[in-house]
Amino acid sequence: MYKNISLAKEAKPYLTELIENAEKLNVKVQEINNATVIDCGINTPGSIEAGLLFVKISLGGLAKARINFFEELIDDRKTRVFPEIHIETSQPVLATLGCQAASWNINKEGFVGMACGPGRALAKKPSKIYDLINYEDKDDLGILCIEANSLPNPKAVDYLARKCEVEKKNLRLLLVRTGCLVEYIQMAARSVELGVFKLVEQLGYPPENVLHAMGTGIIPPMIADDTVSNNRINNGLIYGTKLLLIVRSQPKDNLEELVHKISSQASPSYGKTFAELFEEAGNDFSNFDLTILAPSKIIINDIRTGNTYQQGEINTTLLSK
Repeated sequence: MYKNISLAKEAKPYLTELIENAEKLNVKVQEINNATVIDCGINTPGSIEAGLLFVKISLGGLAKARINFFEELIDDRKTRVFPEIHIETSQPVLATLGCQAASWNINKEGFVGMACGPGRALAKKPSKIYDLINYEDKDDLGILCIEANSLPNPKAVDYLARKCEVEKKNLRLLLVRTGCLVEYIQMAARSVELGVFKLVEQLGYPPENVLHAMGTGIIPPMIADDTVSNNRINNGLIYGTKLLLIVRSQPKDNLEELVHKISSQASPSYGKTFAELFEEAGNDFSNFDLTILAPSKIIINDIRTGNTYQQGEINTTLLSK
């Protein structure tokens, strides 16, 4: 399905730009056990441009990203304004399921984190995804974008290089923590991922039929506190994302039925904050209702029939809680 695309190669120009402009972008490049580690928000302030580069790297260089403003009319006098990040890609499945999805939970050698990025394909984390989308990458450059509370220790670097099947000198690790600027930006950039995950992985829609995607995600008001940030960031995903998917259907497909299953409104947990839902789950993701992690508003355009299907809405009242 993707014979000539290397996620690592496509992401490399953005990685190079980040490293070469580290000081200007408020990130720090250092070496740990021969690997290159780029601190984008653990012990550094990061920057807006670093956030955009992080997003492009996490999407394997297969998407464009830019920041706009979302303005909502409250009444005839007042408006509510939020920054939002816009993503567009013509490789939505590979860019998201194959790269951006933080599907690699790391808990090894005293280092804990959630990894996404091109290196996931090298490690095949998880292998079922790469079987589903029929993709493999054999590049010798391992690039991982990791959310964690600390930088990796030397033993963790050994583990990650081994799993990616690259030499440590060819390993590039980008690190962020929950309450940093780059994290707010890169999480808001997951509108396409949310919809593709729901449609393809959860509802079983053929990945080859999903052709193009454009999505936006509101960047909620930022706060340095990691716990509050985690709630706000996830509220932003659940209640502040819009997505257009362009697909080529088969005659048997019922897209009108599917579109009603994709938005977060379809979840029985809709209307509650992420913090409330996480507490109800006993602070354990294994008990968490994952159906709520979906785009707020979804539009599907079927190029075979020309029909368009819509469901859901933006709900800004929960974004600042």
